[in-house]
Amino acid sequence: MDITISDNWLREYLQTKATPKQISEYLSLCGPSIEKVEEKDGDILYHVEITTNRIDCVGVYGFAREAAAILPRFKIPAKLKKLNPNNKINKIDNLPFSVVSDESIVYRTLGVVLTNFKNRKTPDWMQKRLLACGVRSLNAIVDITNYVMLETGHPCHAFDYDKIKYKKFFIRLSKKGEKVTSFDEKTYELTGGDIVFDDGDGEIIDLPGIIGTKNSVVGPETKRVLLFIDNNNPTRIRGTSMKYTIRTMAASINEKGVDPDLGKSALLRGIELYQKVCRAEVASAIYDDYPKPAAVKTVITSKAFIEKILGVDIAKDDITKILTSLEFSPVWKAETLSVHVPSFRARDIEIPEDIVEEIARVYGYFNLPSRLMEGKLPDPLYKSPFSLEWKIKNIIKALGGTEVYTLSLVPNNYLDAEKALSLKNPIGPESKYLRSDLVHSLVTALKENKGDYESLFMFELANVYLQTVGDLPEEKLLLGMCFDGYKYVQVKGILETLLNDQLNIPVSFEKDPPSEKINISSAKTPIGYLTERDDGIIVSEIDSQALQKLYRPLRSFVSIPKHPPQIEDLTLNVPAGVEIAKIMQSIKSASNLVSDIGLSGTYKNSFTFRVTYQNPEKTLTDDEVAGQRNKIRRVLKEKYSLEFK
Repeated sequence: MDITISDNWLREYLQTKATPKQISEYLSLCGPSIEKVEEKDGDILYHVEITTNRIDCVGVYGFAREAAAILPRFKIPAKLKKLNPNNKINKIDNLPFSVVSDESIVYRTLGVVLTNFKNRKTPDWMQKRLLACGVRSLNAIVDITNYVMLETGHPCHAFDYDKIKYKKFFIRLSKKGEKVTSFDEKTYELTGGDIVFDDGDGEIIDLPGIIGTKNSVVGPETKRVLLFIDNNNPTRIRGTSMKYTIRTMAASINEKGVDPDLGKSALLRGIELYQKVCRAEVASAIYDDYPKPAAVKTVITSKAFIEKILGVDIAKDDITKILTSLEFSPVWKAETLSVHVPSFRARDIEIPEDIVEEIARVYGYFNLPSRLMEGKLPDPLYKSPFSLEWKIKNIIKALGGTEVYTLSLVPNNYLDAEKALSLKNPIGPESKYLRSDLVHSLVTALKENKGDYESLFMFELANVYLQTVGDLPEEKLLLGMCFDGYKYVQVKGILETLLNDQLNIPVSFEKDPPSEKINISSAKTPIGYLTERDDGIIVSEIDSQALQKLYRPLRSFVSIPKHPPQIEDLTLNVPAGVEIAKIMQSIKSASNLVSDIGLSGTYKNSFTFRVTYQNPEKTLTDDEVAGQRNKIRRVLKEKYSLEFK
């Protein structure tokens, strides 16, 4: 999450003479990463990247707390000015307000009613700070809630008190089909399970922690304001925000789990600003429902463990200073260290290694010794698939293939949508489904790259996703190939070279009459298919997991023959519909002296076969070869009514 921190604002809580350059450099080394520093309208702005686990740094105060801990490590004095808003509230009325909620979805709620607003114009200094942080100014009542969020790190919201029917919030989960209209007049139909505020008659008056609604928003006519803070289940906040694509700053903060203990300080700070800026008066008691305050978390570690992990000896006093500066409470008992974790780090710090990480980053990773790892190289994985995948890719590249990477998410016209796996929250219709094959994506990629070429061969080795009975899909690794400008015999030759010659997997190609596909199998095990589309593009898919099982790194050794072969070409006129592969198989099976056969040339329906005769015991004579040729002639005439030319 990226935030912007104003230097002028920061120094309200950070007492230091450090320059912006020093703050940027040293905090980036030991804390939040400051991506950029810029000067704007007489202020210095820090553009900061906040990681998900450090939501405590999202506000100006949290950022100042980090700076106060880190800068002294670089011999720059720095002190945190505590966030202590006035908690002595003088109220002029005792207006009612309460909340009915479920502690499993709402951890803490706070509220107070304010009235008699004498000023609704936001002062210039507040407008400048809000704009510097990327928040547009509306009016003082709304701007103060945003100001409190940016300063304390806890979102809050202002309601029109008079629009709350029973002066009570009923917090519940939404039902499927309920509708809500946000303050910017966008209507959402809820799917159920979202945290909502109900007015008591079933009408939703807020999507808490995410966005306010039109029917409870403050306006020019608002006379009394309910300043409200809620701390909700962050998982549900995240789900609702992503489901309806409502990505407000409040949602981005709340979904990461804000410290519930921060709520009271944020509310008091809000009251303080309303009194100062709007000269408003408090008209109710402070409502605070915190049914299960978080217990203080304690993590146990030891000096020996810290030294073992870091590889350096850090004095106990230094460890104590570092942890104390981060507002942890370390207690030593001999060499054992008990660390009480502050509430704003309770979601982040769980195990002894987390404590070591805090010590290491403030101590400085750059101060740790740099040593190469020692130890034996690990043995390679047994039957690892990666070496074969690498081999397949290199073979296909040598055969003229170009490797491509296509998206796993595809539109519905790529597959049978009823059987496909779909995303609940797709980016758009073009990426709604998980692909169940590779060829559709490859054909699209080929057509997008169509240009001035005679032929193009693309391939991809990647997973497809198939439905299963369980929760997770089956991830199946396939080899997809797509050919444009190639003849069938060329493609078949490429596949035979890959499978038969290079991977030592004997395969056969059998036509499947109903589908017009050519099924590829090895020892009666199906491994893929080959087919020509109506547009002339030839596609093939092969099961890579089957190849892994059938692959043989080495062939069986056959000794080199001592006697030379006899080689001759036999030409046949083959009518359409007769498979060349079956003719070649018949020629080879007609004589046990045919050691090899190949297709050496074609012209229209004329095919020339190069036949190699060889006897391992002696050199064949012309008469013996003629005898074998006659055997072949008889077989071809009986089976296919073919004659040599």
